[in-house]
Amino acid sequence: MPGPDPAARLAVSAVFVLNGVLVASWIVRIPDTQASLGIGEATLGLVLMGMAAGVLGALPLAGGAVARVGSRPVTIAGATLGALALPLTSLAPSPIALAACLVALGAGSATMDVGMNAQGLGVEAGYGRSVLVGMHAAWSLGALVAAGGGAAVLAAQVPAGTHLAVVGGAVLVGTACASPWLRIRDRRSVHAHGRPPVFALPTGVLVPIALVAAGSGFAESSASDWSGIHMRDTVGVGGGREAWGFVTFTAAMTVGRLLGDRVADRLGATRTVAWGGRLAAAGFVLLATVPHVPGALVGFACAGLGVASIVPLSFAAAGRASTSPGAGMAAVATVGYTGFLLGPPLVGAVTEGLDLRVALLVVGVAVLLATHRPTGFSTSPP
Repeated sequence: MPGPDPAARLAVSAVFVLNGVLVASWIVRIPDTQASLGIGEATLGLVLMGMAAGVLGALPLAGGAVARVGSRPVTIAGATLGALALPLTSLAPSPIALAACLVALGAGSATMDVGMNAQGLGVEAGYGRSVLVGMHAAWSLGALVAAGGGAAVLAAQVPAGTHLAVVGGAVLVGTACASPWLRIRDRRSVHAHGRPPVFALPTGVLVPIALVAAGSGFAESSASDWSGIHMRDTVGVGGGREAWGFVTFTAAMTVGRLLGDRVADRLGATRTVAWGGRLAAAGFVLLATVPHVPGALVGFACAGLGVASIVPLSFAAAGRASTSPGAGMAAVATVGYTGFLLGPPLVGAVTEGLDLRVALLVVGVAVLLATHRPTGFSTSPP
């Protein structure tokens, strides 16, 4: 087993930051993109499926690619695709065109996600204790910076094309700078393990882990993608303040992930996941029942703290349970990100037919059920 590698840990954490910046920069542009295209909530939900569909399609392929060529080239390829696709979302002239751009953005982000998580699992093995949750904190930190910067950019009325082109360029440069230190070698030997799979799908002990990740993903995408709409339409704020909900949610996730490794080592992953689901559910209940700025911000904070460690601990458990950590993580992520896929359109459909607050209450119930009795988790890396 390799020893601790601080330089590799820092480089992988930097890539997590860049992925967070990439995703969050698009999210803060969702409300004004909806307005510029003149589409309703149900249509927006369907358009947002484009990104989730790109994620879901890329995950099993990326997991197989990690086993075949290694996580470093997979990370670089994903970052490149995502960075190039991001500015194109601002040029889309129709909902269909935007959905197509989001497919590419989602595929790039997911491919990068699989590669960097596989690198993180390799780094964690060298430390012999939980460090992956802290790397996900770096993702949240990147998303928080992008969300805060996005709020300022919106208030200054900077065009979406300029904003997203700058972010895409920064992701390309940052990935190039970090790439020499992405040195975990996780390409699977054909002679030792047989031919690596083209697709990574969950089986056996990975299935319950994947279902937990799906519930958390459903909650996370719902809070992220609909935070601006909730703040604007339900709470009634504007002028850049509609980004406050996403900023609060992301800040809470960042704090939760910074503390997540210590909490998991102390309580165990199973209890951490279960209590996180309960806290997240309470946050969605607040969002559904207290349509005012303080209540909304507390609700987003509870939701962010609650889901903070669930997906990282799911990925870590999957990596330990599989002969190819990257493939195991990608297999769980394939089902887990189904939650991301289902979240936007389901929330949009319920909102169109009933109310956004009803949709958020449904999300709270779903995450509570998914995490009530988690199985397949261990308390520490082998």
